[in-house]
Amino acid sequence: MANPFEQPVTTGALDPTANPFRPGMGRVPPDFGGREPALRRAKHVVDQLTRGQAPPAVLYRGVRGVGKTALLAYVRQQARSRGLLTIHLEADRGDADLTASRETLLRDGAALLDGPGSTEVPLAVLERRSGHVVARSAGSPQATFERAVGDLAALAGAAGRGVLLTVDEVHEAEETLLKPLLRAAHRTAQDDLPIGVLLSGLPAAAETLFDEGQTYTERLERVELGLLDRDGTAEAIRSPFAREVGAEVDEFVIDAVQDGSGGYPWFVQLWGAALWDLAGDPTRVRLEDARAAGVEVHERVEAFFVDRWRRVPSGRATRLVVTLAELGGEAEMSEVTTALDLTHQALSPARREVVDRGLAWAPGRGRLAFTVPGFADWVRRTRPDEGGVPG
Repeated sequence: MANPFEQPVTTGALDPTANPFRPGMGRVPPDFGGREPALRRAKHVVDQLTRGQAPPAVLYRGVRGVGKTALLAYVRQQARSRGLLTIHLEADRGDADLTASRETLLRDGAALLDGPGSTEVPLAVLERRSGHVVARSAGSPQATFERAVGDLAALAGAAGRGVLLTVDEVHEAEETLLKPLLRAAHRTAQDDLPIGVLLSGLPAAAETLFDEGQTYTERLERVELGLLDRDGTAEAIRSPFAREVGAEVDEFVIDAVQDGSGGYPWFVQLWGAALWDLAGDPTRVRLEDARAAGVEVHERVEAFFVDRWRRVPSGRATRLVVTLAELGGEAEMSEVTTALDLTHQALSPARREVVDRGLAWAPGRGRLAFTVPGFADWVRRTRPDEGGVPG
């Protein structure tokens, strides 16, 4: 057998180490096909911060795997290249006292305390102690966090440097983190301080805050990220091939990718990676390449769904997931309880379990849906509850 370090083994005509596609949750793809409006909105935020202005907060919403986390990561890259300070937080419902988020905010924003004009800025809670930035208590964890954001905005204004704050998974901590953050952003915008907020979460994220009609939600813009249409898929697949090696991609290939992925961005990246590795011609990707790629993608997708199934709790939670799949992957809870012949109270713990594990979410009051496309079809086809897949 040949030593792969001495004689690399390839399966196609293109160098696998140069494969530009990035399958994986949260990874920045080579091209955001079909996401021009979302990127344009983010660029507007970055441009305003670069000019020292206060942009509106933007919330990107969508199911898992549609590119929310990747988009935030890409925008942070672009913001840093323009000289902005970036801070990223991960919302966590378990972080009830905001400790982790507050410490990240203080650590990554510490440079502003040493910036021009910082000594002239009256601060509500931030101060240096023994070389470290700390936040004095403002009475509650939420109030302390809110005032810390306000202090950073004031320091950013004095230094003439914009700050981009991104927060992922905001549906996990709407009351704990999102509400004080939006209040702070609303107040700093009134003073035109250069701090911008980009958020991401599941499709119903912040809906309860919008329903409350509070003034701090007035400047929060919602951008919905759904599945890609054929044009978006075509761009996501064709652009990397054209840019990296000048290769063309046949129309039949795009059809195969769209049909096989359903326009789900994470699956589109799986297809792109497989097409690159298996292409037989360095200048053109043909239908036979798509057929071979389809086999590989199918195996990866099957493994992905098997992993998700292994996260399903046993007992009533299993029955809940199977029933939801039989109902199409989204349904009223009343339909689920009727199908299972259980009361809402009896099914509530199982519902909470599948939501807490990221398997499902609530698209509306009294409704439940899977967080990734295709899972319902997979459950109906394989019947994992009957031993159709490895447990």
